Amino acid sequence: MSALSRDFAHAQARLQARYGRLPTEHDWRRISGIRGLGAWLEEARNGPHHDWVKGFSAASTAADIEAGVRALLLSEIDTVAGFVPEAWRDAVRWTHWLALAGVLEQLRAGGAVPAWAGRVAPLAALLDADATPIPARVASAGLTPLLDPHAGPLLARWTDGWRQRWPQRWPRPRAAVRANLDGLSGLLAAHLAAFRCCPPQRAWTRRQELRERLRLRFHGLGLSPAAPFAYLALLALDLERLRRALLDRALFPEVPAAGTRKEAA
Repeated sequence: MSALSRDFAHAQARLQARYGRLPTEHDWRRISGIRGLGAWLEEARNGPHHDWVKGFSAASTAADIEAGVRALLLSEIDTVAGFVPEAWRDAVRWTHWLALAGVLEQLRAGGAVPAWAGRVAPLAALLDADATPIPARVASAGLTPLLDPHAGPLLARWTDGWRQRWPQRWPRPRAAVRANLDGLSGLLAAHLAAFRCCPPQRAWTRRQELRERLRLRFHGLGLSPAAPFAYLALLALDLERLRRALLDRALFPEVPAAGTRKEAA
């Protein structure tokens, strides 16, 4: 076993276990027809959604849901960072800011952050009492290029920062590892570019297609350092689906969600 394989063997075992606990399509279908938020949560607690929904209740507001779902993703990023080799932890933690890219885009454009943003720890730490970014804290977090409106697209600046956090000393086979990481980055960038211009009726299908590609890629990565990032991308898609399910029921409790048939598909 190579040094790279030894370094990631423990992490891969943990990732596979966590991947195995993600809800299946059957699990989503089982609860898709329940309309009331309280009833949906009660049923969801009886399956693999349990750990995700235990912090929500029938009284959860849209702000509670927005902050809570993001907190789930940020917490899992920290967990994954804790069991990958130390040299890769900064690169994993940097995905915090990809998960919060929408809010960073608003800040970059000079807009106000949504009220829930002050309840999400990484963002709250950057803001003053008026929800304005504190330049010294932004700089300390390495986010100045991301919030500079003249620095180019935010995703490109985030990707630059991610690559800068890859280890300086790479185990062999270096070229293969880099190809895996760049391939994953390219897949996500291509999806985002296509998603921004696709018609609304295609949005759900595109997400499902991306998830399937990520699933296949995750299983093929084995002990590659790209595997944790593929897993986190899969998780982010599933939590996006959770967010939709919660918001639909919190905001429109008596009206069937738009695209309910596709939610179950």
